[in-house]
Amino acid sequence: MKFSKLILKNILRNKRRTLLTAASIIVSLFLIITLATILTESSRGSAEASPLRLWTRHSVSLTFPLPAAHQQKISSVPGVKSVMPFSWFGGIYKDERNFFANFAVDATKLRESYPELKMSEPEWQAFISDRQGAVVGKKLVKLYGFTPGQRITLRSPIYNASLEFIVRGVCTGGDEKTLYFHNEYMNESLPAWAKDKVGTFSILANSADDVARIAPAVDSIFLNTDAPTKTESEREFMMSFETMMGGVKQFMYGIMGAITFSLLLVMGNTMAMTVRERTREVGMLKALGFQRGTIAGLFLGEALLVTTISALIGIGGAMVLFRSLDLSLYIPNFQSFVPTGLTLLLAFVVSLLVGVISVSYSAFRVSGMTIAEALRSTE
Repeated sequence: MKFSKLILKNILRNKRRTLLTAASIIVSLFLIITLATILTESSRGSAEASPLRLWTRHSVSLTFPLPAAHQQKISSVPGVKSVMPFSWFGGIYKDERNFFANFAVDATKLRESYPELKMSEPEWQAFISDRQGAVVGKKLVKLYGFTPGQRITLRSPIYNASLEFIVRGVCTGGDEKTLYFHNEYMNESLPAWAKDKVGTFSILANSADDVARIAPAVDSIFLNTDAPTKTESEREFMMSFETMMGGVKQFMYGIMGAITFSLLLVMGNTMAMTVRERTREVGMLKALGFQRGTIAGLFLGEALLVTTISALIGIGGAMVLFRSLDLSLYIPNFQSFVPTGLTLLLAFVVSLLVGVISVSYSAFRVSGMTIAEALRSTE
């Protein structure tokens, strides 16, 4: 601490260089935090999956429907608490730009199967009692201004059908860009080829121990039928979607690595110039009795001070921006877009490592010179 004023004055010797270096660190950390947040959000489904839920789909593909009659047989499997049909409608609100997830479910079981969805008791009852009723997520309210009692129409290009719904509740929790409505209401309006079919079944187990037993038991029932099934835990089910990103995640990790390497080069070049320009000063400091470790520590302190202040600005700016502007409203399949504490901590650690690595060689090289060598320097 006794050298803090000296370190600060040395940093401000070349204000333009310091400001440009700090700006590069701030922008780089902001980009790293943004990419890391995208990676975190893309894995949120599996990370927050319920340990009690399973999903049953057609063993060939999600695009193949299952007979609605499967529900009764699945319900008879030991350990199953409830089974809820879960069908993708693919409805579009007004035009193709207004696309959001909308599912047909059993309204009487949605609350039990998805306890993370929160609504008032009157809203739940209004939704359950109205076959035309729908529940919308809070973020859909922000995007489209939906209000309880409003009538909205969704057109599904999959079924070439349009359905009118009455908003009966606004829910929070889970994916708040989703609309839920009655499966029976959809089934009545579908063409003959799509009637009494279900996209998937959401299964709620009595306990976590039952989950492993339920999956093979359900699939064995329909093994030799026209509609064989694949049942897996919710975590496995969500991971199957996340794997569709394939090499995209690796590509993003590569970008983060390239940004870090570029940042290291910029900071290393800055500190190398700073050390080289002050070689003769090092000779004078050594002549005054300063030890090698103290001189190297001064240069290290300068690098760490620049990277620390820059990191605080970059991390603070990212937090303010992402908390004030909800980007998840405009990014499909993202429930939120707020950096986690771990992401922010890792960004700060990266900045410190860049500071240490960038100056280590130059500082210890010049601090190891003799007084005569340093004073003879013409740099």
